Amino acid sequence: MKGKIVGAAVAGDVRRWADDRCSRPLNVRMVQLLTSTWVLYAMTEMRSLPRTFVSFSSADKGRYDLMCAWKAHEHINFNFADFQLDEAINSVRPHYIKSVCAAKIRRADTFVLLIGSDTYTKTVFVKDEVETAVEKGGRLIGVNLNNCRFKDALCPAFFADIGALFVPFSSRVLAEALTWDRQGTSPWYYFFDEVYTRLGYQLIGDNAVLPKPLNPFSGGNRPPWAR
Repeated sequence: MKGKIVGAAVAGDVRRWADDRCSRPLNVRMVQLLTSTWVLYAMTEMRSLPRTFVSFSSADKGRYDLMCAWKAHEHINFNFADFQLDEAINSVRPHYIKSVCAAKIRRADTFVLLIGSDTYTKTVFVKDEVETAVEKGGRLIGVNLNNCRFKDALCPAFFADIGALFVPFSSRVLAEALTWDRQGTSPWYYFFDEVYTRLGYQLIGDNAVLPKPLNPFSGGNRPPWAR
C-alpha cells in the first residue's frame, strides 16, 4: 500500500509539472509514461551514488543531520545514497538493534564513521557496526569532527588500522572521499596536501579549513542603503 501511495504522489507531481509546460492536459497514458521515466531516472541516479552507512555517537547526531542538510542543499556539491536507518528502532534488545544495523551495512558500499570526542567509548553499537563493515568490505572513511586531516588520538582503537581514509568534517573533501578507491595495504590513508588546496582549503597544522567568505561591505564599501 505504501508503494501505491508513493507512486500516486509521483504521478501527481508529473501531471502538475507537465501540465504547466504543455499546451493541452495530459491523458492517463502519457502520465504513466512520464512517471515511469521519472522513477527510472531516480533509480539510476541512486545506483550511481555511493551507498553509504553513517555511524556516529548519539552525541554527534547533529553532525549527521548537517551532512543530510548538505545533501539537500542545491548549492553544495555533496550527495550520497543514505543507507542509515529510516527511523529509530523501537526496541531495547541490543541483539535485534545490531541485526537491523548490520543488514543496512551489508547493503552499503561505503561506511563512514563520524569521530568525535567520545566515539572511542562506543563499544556496544558503533564498534559492532565497524566490525560488520570490515567483514563486508568496501570503502571505509573516518571523518574527524575536529577537522584533523589524519588519524589522531581520538580515533577509536577498533577503527585505527583497518585501511580507512581519514578526512576532516567538511562537505568538499568528504565528497571527494566518497569517490576514493583504496590502493595498497596501508593500515590507514589520508589525502595529500594538493587535494585540499585544489578544493580551496587552507592547511593549518594538521587541520584543513575553508576560508571565510569575503565581506563585500568590508573596507567601508557599503552602499547607502546598508549604512
